[in-house]
This record gives sequence, C-alpha cells and structure tokens, in this order.
Amino acid sequence: MNHSPAAVGFFQVWDTYAKVVASNYMFHRELGEAIRAALRARFAERSFSVLDLGCGDAATFAPLLEGLALESYEGADLSEAALTLAIKNLSRLNCPVELVRSDFMKALAESSLKDAIYTSFALHHLPTDQKAEFFRLAAEKLDRAGLLLLVDVTREEGESLPAYHRDYCAWLRSSMNALNHEEQDSICDHLVNNDLPEPYSLLAAQAEAAGLKTLPGLAPHKWHRLMLFAPR
Repeated sequence: MNHSPAAVGFFQVWDTYAKVVASNYMFHRELGEAIRAALRARFAERSFSVLDLGCGDAATFAPLLEGLALESYEGADLSEAALTLAIKNLSRLNCPVELVRSDFMKALAESSLKDAIYTSFALHHLPTDQKAEFFRLAAEKLDRAGLLLLVDVTREEGESLPAYHRDYCAWLRSSMNALNHEEQDSICDHLVNNDLPEPYSLLAAQAEAAGLKTLPGLAPHKWHRLMLFAPR
C-alpha cells in the first residue's frame, strides 16, 4: 500500500501511540474501566447519544461502548487517515455512526444536544481561555441528564508548566521502555512545544463557572485523570 508523505507521517506517529497504549504507559486500561463504569451508571436505564471529540481511530473508546444502549455515535477528528481507521473500529457498535473531519471545538459548537460528550488527551492543547470556552460549549450541548467525560493530563497543584514538561519527559524516558530513543524524543518534542495542561483545580473551576458540577473521577497517576462533569 502506498501512502502520501502526510499519511506516512500519521502512521509513524500512530504506531508510536499504539505502543504507548498497548503498554498501558498512560493508564488507558484503568481509565477505560472507569469510563465504562461511569457510562453504565449514568445511562443504566436509557439509551444515549455520544459525541467523541478528537476521536482519532477510536480504537480505545469503541470497545468501551460495545454492549451499551447507544442511540448514536458521532466522532470528530482533523485526521482523515485516523477517521478511515475509525470506521473499522466502530463497526461493531449497534447504532448509527457519523464521522466528521473537523477541529473538535468547531464540532462541539456545531453539535446538536448530546447525552454524553467525551474527549481524551486533547483539551490540554488549548490555551486557558479556550478551555473555559470548551466547558461553556459542553454545558450548552449536554442534555440535562447528560455526562461530560474528560480524560487528560493535568499539572500537579503548584507545578509550573516548564517543571511539568521537564518532569513528564524524565518520567517518560525512564518508564516507556518499549519506545526507542527516537520515539521518546519525538513525544517529548511534541509535548514541550504543544502541551498546555492546567491544574485540576483550574479545570474544575472553569467547569463550575460554565454551569457544570464535578462528579467523582479517577486519577490512576498524578498527571493522568478521568474527570466527570454533569449539568447542575
């Protein structure tokens, strides 16, 4: 199979990310179990619609949805290659599936009302003021009995952004042993140049200001969290 340079770049990055997921370096296993439990608890007695923002290839989220009473699934991502892979990964869901090529903030702004809004390791790329806008839009697009599920990295309270970048990269190099040095360097380069995580307290305050209440979540590791929010 031949790929364009852009596609080749995508698959190189996706291969590295697949190694991270397979080795559970970012605690996808623990977070996934908590996500499925939260969905089952919230929607135990009714069907529900899902908006997956920055869905990528949906490989980690799709299995968590299998067997649940889904009314519909909508996924949004900027990568055409990722969306092509997502078609296969979502094929086992027993509901209508719609995939759109879009920036996740644009997709959220244009979405209809949804029961569940989910995004994973995407929000930390936005500046602080745009994160506040994300919560405002999520509150607007959630059904009154809905649920916002946010998986992301957060800084520790009092930890500066440069300290986070330094310490996360040091932890990555010491723990992600399935990655070669080039792959570790690539992740750290992306992290230092693109990642803008906030302390959890700031995100919770932004959610509260947008009209959402904070529900118990999960932090299997100090920088990795599942955060749950619902309309007040």
